[in-house]
Amino acid sequence: MPIAPRRGPVALAYRVLVLPGVIAYLFTVSIVVLAADRFWLVDLLTFAWPYVVVTGALLVVAALVTRRIKAIVMAVAGLAVALIPAADVPTARLSTAASGLKVLSANLYVLNAQSPETFIDLLRREKPDIVVMQETTRRFVDAITAARLFPYESQFDPSTRDGIKVYSQLPIRAQTALQRAFTEEDAYKQPLRLELDARGKPLFLYAFHPETPRRLWQWRDRNDYLAAAADAVKGDLEKAPVIVAGDWNTPTWSPFFRNFLKQAGLASTAGGWLQPVTRFSLKLAPLAYIGASIDHIAVSPDITLTARRIGPDFGSNHLPVIAELSLPES
Repeated sequence: MPIAPRRGPVALAYRVLVLPGVIAYLFTVSIVVLAADRFWLVDLLTFAWPYVVVTGALLVVAALVTRRIKAIVMAVAGLAVALIPAADVPTARLSTAASGLKVLSANLYVLNAQSPETFIDLLRREKPDIVVMQETTRRFVDAITAARLFPYESQFDPSTRDGIKVYSQLPIRAQTALQRAFTEEDAYKQPLRLELDARGKPLFLYAFHPETPRRLWQWRDRNDYLAAAADAVKGDLEKAPVIVAGDWNTPTWSPFFRNFLKQAGLASTAGGWLQPVTRFSLKLAPLAYIGASIDHIAVSPDITLTARRIGPDFGSNHLPVIAELSLPES
């Protein structure tokens, strides 16, 4: 005897929306997880990955409402696949010890119209030991230097160093621009490497600001930038602790972020898939911070994390990242 098909709004939603939706979702997240390291447009989807995960959770709820095993299994499988990138990120060890070093990283935004005093007030409140800035303009450099908050600063002109500028309470022993071979015609960006004096012991600091991958050549150059820096960091790890901070233009969920950490031997100070947005749309800012987490602070395994948080808006399209760290005794 033939079985009559189920009818009603739930059955209709299952056939028209839920089942096609979970199939498309499972296919899409599987492609991204498997192929984002090979295809530019696929990797760009990782910038929206938290929203992709939320979509997967909603599809699981919708599948449960339909009570169809096929939809439930595929929805749960899709959500599980979407969570893989976050689960694969090496994260820094937590510590209850008092913070010995506070690092603040901020992209100042070259078109920032607010007074530098807003950012300087943040520095006065937070009292960071190290400040790593990107898209730094002469207006901000003059104001921060005049405030006399830091006895040491990087000597490279930020206008010729891709807007990278570092201020420090720790003495700067040496600073160099990492020299990497360029494979793209318009490539020019180089990480800034500083050797700091941490209570008589060396501490290496890398300041990052690779290309934003809006175009294919920029995506390739960003990936080359991270790969070259990873090799340099790995060499420095044999000598002293390492901190890498800046606007990486690479979301936490990109395979290139994970590959860098594993290749360099570092750990992210942020963990989990639900991370605060650090780069957001200024047009949507009055409603909510809609964007991606692309500003990072990573550390060597011998550095532990006491606290990490996102700072307040200061007129940029990025929010500052603040990490309180504990350095090894030896």
